[in-house]
Amino acid sequence: MEVVIDRDAFVKGLQMVQNIVEPRQTLPILANVLLETDGEAVRVTATDLEVGARVAIPAKVASKGAITVSARKLAEIVKELPTAAVSLRVTDTASVSLRCAGATYKLVGLSPDDFPPVVPASPASWVSLDGKTLREMLLQTSFAVSHDETRYALNGILFVLQGKDVQMVATDGHRLAVSKRSLGRGVGGMTGIVPRKAVSEIMRVLGAGEDVQIAITENQFVLQMPNFVMTARLIEGQFPNYEAVVPKAHPSRLVVSRQAFAAALRRVAVMAEERNKPVKLSLAPASLRLSASSQDLGEAEEGMEVAYSGEELVIGFNSRYLLDAVAAVERDQIVLELKDSLSPGVIKSVEDEGYCCVIMPMRI
Repeated sequence: MEVVIDRDAFVKGLQMVQNIVEPRQTLPILANVLLETDGEAVRVTATDLEVGARVAIPAKVASKGAITVSARKLAEIVKELPTAAVSLRVTDTASVSLRCAGATYKLVGLSPDDFPPVVPASPASWVSLDGKTLREMLLQTSFAVSHDETRYALNGILFVLQGKDVQMVATDGHRLAVSKRSLGRGVGGMTGIVPRKAVSEIMRVLGAGEDVQIAITENQFVLQMPNFVMTARLIEGQFPNYEAVVPKAHPSRLVVSRQAFAAALRRVAVMAEERNKPVKLSLAPASLRLSASSQDLGEAEEGMEVAYSGEELVIGFNSRYLLDAVAAVERDQIVLELKDSLSPGVIKSVEDEGYCCVIMPMRI
């Protein structure tokens, strides 16, 4: 194998896959990336057996071949190289020599034959999405993914593709976030729980303009962009009946500026107990009072004018949960729907009906 690659393109390609490689691996080859020629490109592949990614980087290919080398060390080397052409040549002794300008390196590799396969056979059907839309939907749900490893089915985002809609749902048992968009065309029913790590990697590599294709097979999620493919093993388990959790109607409705509400929340939460940052919301016609207190620290209170319709109400929430839910809204105003002090609240955008976050209240 002998190829020449543009240094900047090489750096970008490595950045798209290297985070998948875990620092500590039970199999030495999983600490490596697979380099292989493919027409007029070099394909770089990484996997941890749960999530895999492959990127194709344009190159001048003098001779074909493949090798696996340390992902971390290769990324370190290429990042420090000057902006010039990088020459890679695989020797017969399972090592690769790398040259750029006056710098020369020799990296010991492992046989590509032992590298696990990453990209499956092409799925039966793909769903096309704008990259910006997919990223927005993941931002609106990923914050609610559970980090409790004992509740494995909650450690990812549920993708539901049905009819003309795509829906993403995440919950950690204390809050539930739903994002829904219309595709404008019918798709077959596909459902799967995509693991947290894959969600993070998708959000990291997604740009603003490109179209992406996604598919869900029996046990895998597949994402495809020009010159890039990512796969993830679906989480096995039963996701909760989220439709039963989302309240259908609330008698009380608060409309407030997103930025003003978030800023007031942050100011008041400074004095809240550290463990779960509880903040009390006291609602009356046209007014909202936020308060927090700590036996060791003291207390804080702030009032603001709002549009509120409903009975006077006092309710407590984890302020971090409120801030996460509010941050997922891009519009200027948010809606907080409430029933009583013991029932969950629902945060929505005034304009966008595709997103909502259900948050369980706290006793304060």
